[in-house]
Amino acid sequence: MKNASLISLGCAKNLIDSETMVKQLVDMGYGMTDTPSEAELIVINTCGFLESAVKEAVDTILETARCKSDGACETLVVAGCMVQRYGKKLLSELPEVDLFVGTSHYQELESILRSSFSGNPRRLWIGRPLHSGNGSARLRSTPSHTAFLKIAEGCGNSCSFCIIPNLRGPLRSRTEADVLAEALALAEDGVKEINLIAQDTTAFGLDRGDIPALPRLLEKLEEIDGIEWIRLLYAYPDRIGDELLRVMAESNRIVPYLDIPIQHSVSRVLERMSRPAGNPEKIIAKIRSAIPAIALRTSIMVGFPGETEADFVELVSFMERTEFDHAGVFAYSPEAGTRAARFRKSPSEKIGQRRRAELLEIQRGISRRKLQRLVGKVLPVLVEGLHPETDLLLCGRLATQAPEVDGNVIITAGSAETGQIHRVRISAAHDYDLEGVLLEGD
Repeated sequence: MKNASLISLGCAKNLIDSETMVKQLVDMGYGMTDTPSEAELIVINTCGFLESAVKEAVDTILETARCKSDGACETLVVAGCMVQRYGKKLLSELPEVDLFVGTSHYQELESILRSSFSGNPRRLWIGRPLHSGNGSARLRSTPSHTAFLKIAEGCGNSCSFCIIPNLRGPLRSRTEADVLAEALALAEDGVKEINLIAQDTTAFGLDRGDIPALPRLLEKLEEIDGIEWIRLLYAYPDRIGDELLRVMAESNRIVPYLDIPIQHSVSRVLERMSRPAGNPEKIIAKIRSAIPAIALRTSIMVGFPGETEADFVELVSFMERTEFDHAGVFAYSPEAGTRAARFRKSPSEKIGQRRRAELLEIQRGISRRKLQRLVGKVLPVLVEGLHPETDLLLCGRLATQAPEVDGNVIITAGSAETGQIHRVRISAAHDYDLEGVLLEGD
C-alpha cells in the first residue's frame, strides 16, 4: 500500500475541504500518514485570502517539495484558494508541483489523480466554483466529540477588501435534507458539538429565496439525539433577525454564542468597506436583549484606507462600551483583485499595526474582566483531553468558547472522559483562559 499525506492550511472551511480530499485518497487505496517524507503522494491544501497566507503556502510547498528528492514523494499536488487565485501563473513559478487543483475541483481529486496517472499531461484544474459540497463524503480530522459542519459554499457579499467571492464563487447553500443527514451521521459517530460554518452562515437559503431557512434548520438540528451543543459561526450582522434570535433563545442545545464580524463601528468606514452601515451598537443591544447570557465574538479591521485618527478613537470607544467576549483584530493589507486595493493608501501600515496592538490590549483587559466574573460559578465544560502543554492537567471549553479561536478551561483537579460535558467550579481567571475543578460525582 502506498501512503499519502495531506497538509491543510487556513481556516476551518478549508479543513473540511481537506477532509473531503482525504476521503478520496483513502477510497483510492492510500494509507494516510502525518509524515510527508514517508508519503508517495502529498497534497497541500492552501489558503489564498491574504498575501501573508500565500507566502506561508509557498514556503510550505518549497519545503515539502524536498520530499521528492529526500523522501518517498512521487506526486506533489497543490490545491485550494491559492490555486484558484493565481491559476496559470503557478505553472512556471512552481515547477516542482505535479498538479494544481482549485477550489472548483477539489471534490474531483480522485478522478483528477486517476487521469494524471493514466498519462493526462494537464497540470492545472481550475474553473468557476459551482458545486455545493457534500460534507458526509469526508474523513474528519477534528477530535471525535466535535465537528465543523459547512452549510454553504461561496459568498454573495461584496466587501471591498475581500477576494473570497473570486476564490469560492457565488453563494450555494446545501439542501436542508443534506445538512440534516450529515448532522445525524455525526451524532451517530459520537459527536457532541457541531459548529455551523460558511462564509456567511446567516445567508443560508438566500440563494434559493428561502429567508427562514437558517432558523428552521436550527430547530431541526436540535431534534437530533446526541448533539448537545450547536454553535453558529460567521453571522453577518444585518441578517441576525428576530426569528433567529427567538430560536436561539428558546433552545436547550443552541449555545448562547454568536460570531459576528462587525469589522468596524464607524458608518463612513463601513460604507467604504461595502459593509452594512447600520448602527452596530443597536444590533448588539438587540441580540443581548433577546439572549442576555450570550457570548459575542467579532472581527475588527483597523487601518482601512481613509480611517482617520478620529475614526479609530470612536472605534476604541465602541469596543470599550460593547465589551465583546472575544475579538480578533486585523490590520488592513491591500489585496490585489479587490476594490479597496485601488483606494488611497492611508493610513500607513505602521499606523495600522499600532492601532491593532492598541485595540488588542484593550480587548485583553475586557476579556480578563469578563472572565473574572465567572470565578466561583459552576459551569458545564466540554472536556477536550489533556492540556497541550502538560499531561498532568485536563483542558476543556465552556459553551461560550468556540474551538481553536477562543480560550480554554484548564482543569486543575479531577478526572473525566474526553468528549463528555461535566460540571466545573471556576477557580481562577486569566486573560483568555479559566481554571476550574471538576465537581465530585461528575
